[in-house]
Amino acid sequence: MVMRHGPTTQRGDPLPIETHSFRISDLDEARAFCAEFYYDVDLDLLDTARPLALAADIVRLGPVTVGDIQFGADVAIGADLIDAYHVNMPIAGAIGSEHRGAITVASPRRAAVYRPGAGAHAGRWSAECRSLGIRFDRAVLEAELAALLGRPVSGPIRFGASFDTTHGAGLTWSRMINLLRSEVANPHSALRQPLVAERYAQGLLGGLLYAVDHQYADALTADTPPVRPRTVRRAIQVMEADPTHPFTTAELARIAGVSARSLQEGFRRHVGFSPMGYLQHVRLGYARDELRHPVPGRDTVAAIAHAWGFGHLGRFAAAYRERYGESPSATLRGR
Repeated sequence: MVMRHGPTTQRGDPLPIETHSFRISDLDEARAFCAEFYYDVDLDLLDTARPLALAADIVRLGPVTVGDIQFGADVAIGADLIDAYHVNMPIAGAIGSEHRGAITVASPRRAAVYRPGAGAHAGRWSAECRSLGIRFDRAVLEAELAALLGRPVSGPIRFGASFDTTHGAGLTWSRMINLLRSEVANPHSALRQPLVAERYAQGLLGGLLYAVDHQYADALTADTPPVRPRTVRRAIQVMEADPTHPFTTAELARIAGVSARSLQEGFRRHVGFSPMGYLQHVRLGYARDELRHPVPGRDTVAAIAHAWGFGHLGRFAAAYRERYGESPSATLRGR
């Protein structure tokens, strides 16, 4: 049996916080729940004498999904391919899992981190274990890192396998996650205001980048570089707000209030890309995300490329291969 409530709404309008509650006793329904909010999984009971009693309370805040999950039975669970960044942060019990050839044990004192492009498998998730499963949209997290660094990011973020949630930035971030989880029951929460919710989601993204070790960590904590000129920041903001718009350098220069030549020079000095090069970088990230999550029977390489403003398939494929090391069609096929 499955019991489901949500999403929450107020006065008929969508809320910035989307909540769902599940109570599931059927194994196939549990697999469908995992696929809807997380990933396609292999999920099996380890002791058939104890039936499944999945309890899951889900919060979605834009690109961040937080699930308070307990299976109520001993299970084995695994995903052959993780297509997002993911953190397991147990509230009770522990989860041992294998990811990229390493074994990591997550506990109430230490969270496990998983990154895109590989599977994750937990041989035993005990009935007593209760954990927060936190999923981050890949393109949005990488875009946040690029914004913090002030330059584009190439390839996945190579997070460490785990991090301490009892002190420092890890403790701060875990408290932010728990605040989000607790605030969904408050009908007057400030997080129900769209502008507050948007900034809080951005804080969760940035907080993770400071809490976990990765190849850009030193650059994040280094002395802050000079602030980009306002004109460059303005051009970046409008491109990231509407990346499918057919911007030209001249149009961006008018928006920024400078000449096209001045804008190009500003990007060269402070970004390392031309304005159009930066726009292509942003669009490639979104195109890759759609290639990795196609709608069967609808999405093709050509359709996705055109949707993100790439009119020439050959140039799109060449730029895509240079950045990601594979062709768009290979990504679409899941290879």
